[in-house]
Amino acid sequence: MRGPLAFARGPLGRLLLGQVAGQLCLVVAIPVLTRVLVPVEMGLFQVAAAIAVVLQPAATLCQEFRIPVVTTVEEAAALRRTGLVALGVASGIALAVAAAAAVIGAGSVATVSLTTALLLLAYAGLVLDNAVLIRHERLGALAARNLLSGLLGAALQVGGALLTGSAVVLGAGVLVGRLIAIGVTRTPIPAPPGGAAAVPVRGTLLAVGSQSIWVFSMQTLTLLTTPFFGVVSAGYVGLAQRVAGAPTGLIGQALAQVSQSMLAPHVRESRGGSRRVLLRQVAALGSMASLLAVGLIVLAPWGAPLLLGEQYAAVGTVIAILAIPFALQITVAPLTPFLLMVDKQGVLFRLQLARVAIALTAVIGTATLTGDFVLTCLAYAVGESACYLACLLVVLHEGSRHDAAATAAAGG
Repeated sequence: MRGPLAFARGPLGRLLLGQVAGQLCLVVAIPVLTRVLVPVEMGLFQVAAAIAVVLQPAATLCQEFRIPVVTTVEEAAALRRTGLVALGVASGIALAVAAAAAVIGAGSVATVSLTTALLLLAYAGLVLDNAVLIRHERLGALAARNLLSGLLGAALQVGGALLTGSAVVLGAGVLVGRLIAIGVTRTPIPAPPGGAAAVPVRGTLLAVGSQSIWVFSMQTLTLLTTPFFGVVSAGYVGLAQRVAGAPTGLIGQALAQVSQSMLAPHVRESRGGSRRVLLRQVAALGSMASLLAVGLIVLAPWGAPLLLGEQYAAVGTVIAILAIPFALQITVAPLTPFLLMVDKQGVLFRLQLARVAIALTAVIGTATLTGDFVLTCLAYAVGESACYLACLLVVLHEGSRHDAAATAAAGG
């Protein structure tokens, strides 16, 4: 059995370490940003970030989940091109909204829309190119990219904030850092065949819908806090989600990359054993997530004022409330792409419809009935936790079904 040192030296270990180091740079930058930026600017940036991650699945048409499992590199290249075209359309729409808002004098809307466009290019462009590295099993390059994108993004964000204190500059810092990281580590791919890539319309719509709804449910609290409690409270929630979700941010992307790299051969070559892989990941991730949840609940209320400054003391309470759903996210989120990889988009879509309904009901219902910010956060956390547990059970069930089908095909 491989020890921890051998794992750390292997490609999967380097991938996790690169992600942790890169995201730690972004986390370390937070105390600087909260002391340089006024809460309103931080709130505008957090709203833009929430919108960008909600739009990301539509901006790539979820091609990042198809690229690793197609059989030829030409297909992978064509799917990447399709995703880039969709990204260009989505970011162009966001820029058009920003320009229109600036013309009519809606400054806050213009700021959020422009920042959203920058972040959309950064987030969606990176995952599309990451999928190519996963397809080619270049995990060393992926590890270097994770490190560089975090390090450069944090440095550029801090530098931009010190110069202007603008939410737009924060978005630009993220984009430029990721573009440099992609340029240094990208894999040359063959020119895609003539014509558009074959994209199954129903499956793509279900995949985009399920991923968008999932991300929207994760951002529901941030987005709906603004009309109920104001943009400053939205900034508190966004920061709380960023800090409470720091463990997810530190390793979540790398864990998803590791999960895809381990599961893709089973799907591509119709092997059995995918449920066994899923169960091993659940055991490892669940143990780690439990420890992180306890740490956040105990440390966040008194640690937030020290980390972020006294004006952000309320963030500590929100972090403690969100600790359990974020721990469950660490456990479940890296495994859910499996449903898309085995063409179970409809299953995931139905799960996410239920999830967003629960999130909206919890936030709107509690805010309307009580007018209490803390109770609203608590209701949201309970609903999210229940949905993550349901999603985990479904993933394991579909893993068993996929293995049974692979076994039957091999026997036939």
